[in-house]
Order: sequence, then structure tokens, then C-alpha cells
Amino acid sequence: MPKLLIITEGERPREVELRAHNTLGRHPSQTVQLLDRLISKEHAEIVRRGATFLVRDLQSRNGTFVNKRLISAETPLVHGDELVLGSTRVVFTETTGEQDNYLNRVTIAPKPTLGSFHSAQAEVIREFLPENQIGDIGELRRDYERLRMAYELQQSLSLELKLEPLLDKIFDYLFSTLLVDRGVILLVDEHGKLEPRRVRRRQMQLQADDDEISISQTILNQVTVEKKAILSSDAQIDSRFSGAQSIIIQGIRSTMCVPLLARDRLVGVIHLDNLLTTGAFTEKDLHLIQVLASQAAMAIENIRLVKKVESEALTRQNFERLLSPNLVEKVVSGELRIEKGGELRPVTVLFADVRGFTEMSENQPAPEIVHMLNEYFEAMVEVIFQFDGTLDKFMGDGLMALWGAPVTHEGDATNAAKAAVRMKNVLQELNEQRIAEGQIPLQVGIGMDTGEIVAGYMGSSRTMSYTVVGASVNRASRLCALAAPDEILMSESTWQQVKHVVRYEKRAAQKLKGIRQPVACYSIVGVVS
Repeated sequence: MPKLLIITEGERPREVELRAHNTLGRHPSQTVQLLDRLISKEHAEIVRRGATFLVRDLQSRNGTFVNKRLISAETPLVHGDELVLGSTRVVFTETTGEQDNYLNRVTIAPKPTLGSFHSAQAEVIREFLPENQIGDIGELRRDYERLRMAYELQQSLSLELKLEPLLDKIFDYLFSTLLVDRGVILLVDEHGKLEPRRVRRRQMQLQADDDEISISQTILNQVTVEKKAILSSDAQIDSRFSGAQSIIIQGIRSTMCVPLLARDRLVGVIHLDNLLTTGAFTEKDLHLIQVLASQAAMAIENIRLVKKVESEALTRQNFERLLSPNLVEKVVSGELRIEKGGELRPVTVLFADVRGFTEMSENQPAPEIVHMLNEYFEAMVEVIFQFDGTLDKFMGDGLMALWGAPVTHEGDATNAAKAAVRMKNVLQELNEQRIAEGQIPLQVGIGMDTGEIVAGYMGSSRTMSYTVVGASVNRASRLCALAAPDEILMSESTWQQVKHVVRYEKRAAQKLKGIRQPVACYSIVGVVS
């Protein structure tokens, strides 16, 4: 299996298995994230074409080097090649074991001109006989042993959580019970194409450099299109394969090809053949393998589902701290895309800050302060999510929320204003409870501003988070500091968008720290009924 060995100074080397398409960079969306300040967010990509992996620089800031040479075009990689991205070394390794050699030697022969295929399906006309019709005790023992092993295999498959070991277990059974010379398991890849994933031969040594396993496109077409198994006792004289040159050239005598179907959806194909013996496979064998293939397909789907769930869980973990639950689910399902990199977006920024927090923290035990903040933040975040906002961060006793990033909704500023009023009302309900319990009520000031700001993943080379920067962030923060206890102050840019939905009082223009011109501001009193 081709891998990358990633060597970063001060850290233990780590290995990453390569996919058909891989992206390398600092951004969390990259398939291989490299936390190096000298590496671009989207630095390079490594793609597989046939049996070869090629690396391409994505116009990165500091370039991509292969064996100390700066590359300017796609460059093929061979085992041991060293890539340098920023200050990170990446070594390309490609195991030269028998399995990888076989995979590289599996080809699908071009589609020949075919005649009729109406009789291609191997109908199971001779299955396991009833007990009273069995006359050969030896055959009975052989059938029992096959069924016993098939049962044990099915139990084993249901417990396997890794793909390669699962495919090996399937081959262990097939090669121990059938007269198989060669076997290939092909799985449907992310693009819907069949890709060889596991190969086995009874003689596990390659006999010559040109000893390839060529699978007939004729057979694959029949199996994948009609989702039916094929069995041929003598493929050399089988009229169904008269046009399949790959079968004739390789001297295949017996062949069996069975689809891997999970809920009638094609997952892959098991292809078996025998080069010397005619009649090596029987209808009884086919029937048993079809049952096994159904179990194997479900096991493969379960493994892929587990990987998908793990990937979705990681995505959900990254976004559930920012977005409301319904938006998180849309991001996870792919219905909603979070654009990469920084971008200018119209955003309404809200800051909320607890008044008198320093004095409270000095007069109360630390556990009570933590409990108070958690209770307060829990109530406020619920309101933010209720109005489709994004939680940007907590800052001590304050919080910052966004409307318009990373997801834009119609009426973002309106939602932000309504959320601010609702936060004030929820805080009043919370305070009633605190007073009843003999605790000090909380007072909060809120500031809001609307404008175009830069939104995206930002931070150090070691950790990045989604946030925004710009003048509106500064103005909202200053308005929050200016707001009286339990007051909501908004700038004129926000007022222009929400004046039809809120009741407000105009305040005198204020000189804010760090802002040259006085800022017109308005105090929100409530929401228009």
C-alpha cells in the first residue's frame, strides 16, 4: 500500500495511506493536513494514474521539492522519493510485497465485440440434495465441511472492521475449498469504477515479468450490468466468451465471477479462475459463493460506513461548536459547503459581555464562578443557534457571535437583532431563577455592527480556527464596551437593515477607541410586534 512518511521537526514521524486523490496543505480540509507555517493552505496534490502516483504543486508560496529539485509540473513518484514542503519532509513509500506486485499486474481487457448474452447467468440447477437422496457419504462430508467453513467465515466477517484483513479471509476460504488458481476481488471506487483491491494466486510467486492477470471485460460487463453471477466449466469453448480474447490468450479453463451486492447495489466483484482444469467449479460452488458474496458485501459496506461515520464525526466535531445543529447536519451531509480560505463577506458581529464580572469573581469561590458562566453561556448559545447564528468564540466572561459567516442567510442582520433582544429576555428569566436561589443577578452589555469583513480559517501553524477580522469586529467590540448594563447598542450600518423590525432609541454619536470618526449608534428597546 503506497504511503507517505511525514517527518516534522520536534514530532514523531507519522504514516498516511494514500488514496486515489490526495491534497496536502495547512488547511483542515486537506486530506493530509501539515501544520507547518511555511506550507500553504493548499500546497500540493498527489494523484494516482494507473499504477503510478504523481505529485503536483498547487502554486504554493514556497514551492514543492522532490529529491531537492523544485518541481513545476506533474512529477511521478517512486519508492523512496523525498518531498520537501516548507520545513516538512515527506517520504513516498510503496511496498514491494507480493500483494502490491499482483495489484499492479491486474488489468481489465478492452471490451470485445460480443454476441448475445441471454444465457450468461449460471442458473443453479443442482443445489444441495435432500438428506434422503444422498448416496455418497464422501460428498456429504465434503459438503458439510464447506458449509461449516462458510458459517465460520460469515461469523468472522461480521466482526472484522478493516478492509484488507476481511478480503484476505474471503480468499482463505475460497482457496481452501475450491480449485482456484487465481482470484481477484475488485471493489467499486468513489468514482463508480471497479478497482482491483486484493489478488491471490495458488502459486504465490510471479513467474515472469510479463505474467499479468487480465480480467475479461466481457465477463465484468455481464456481472456488473445484470448483477448476475457467471459460471463456465470450460471457458475456452464457451460460446458466450467467443469474443473475449483475454480468456483465450491466458488459457483459462474454468471461471466464476460473482457480484458483491449490498441491498441490490453493486459493491464489487469476486473473480476466480482455473487455468488447467475444466469443470473446476460447479453450480453447487456457485450457489455457496453467492451466499458468501452477499455476506461479504454487507461486511464491506459496514466497514465503509464505519469510516464514513468516523469522518462525519470529525467534521461534526469541528463545526458543532460554531454552528447550530441543523446547519452542522447540512455541512456533514454535503448539502452545505464551507468555502476554503479567507473571503470578504457581509457579516453582522455581536459581542456580549457580563458587567461587574471582575468584582463578582473576587467575592465568590472559583467553582461557583465557573458554574455561573457555564449556565449563562448555555442559555446565550441556545439563542444564537435558534436564530441561525454562528458562535465565534468565548472570551472570559464574554462571547462573540456572527450572522453571515460561514453561512449566509436572508435577513442575517435581522436575525442578529432579534437574537440580541431574545438574549436579554432569556437573561431576565435566568436572573429570576438566580434571585430565587439567593444568587446575584447578571447584567450584560451587547454591541452589534454590520459590514464586509474577512472570514476564514486563521491561526498559527499548529492550530487554526474559523473566525473573522475587520473594522466591523472592532466597532462591535467597542459598542459592547460602551453599552450600559442590559443595553443593546448597534451601529448605523446595522440600524439601516433592522430599523423596520426593532424598536430603538437614537443615541448621540460616540467616539470609540481606535476609530477616528464618531460612530452613530442606536439602542434597541425591543422587537416590533
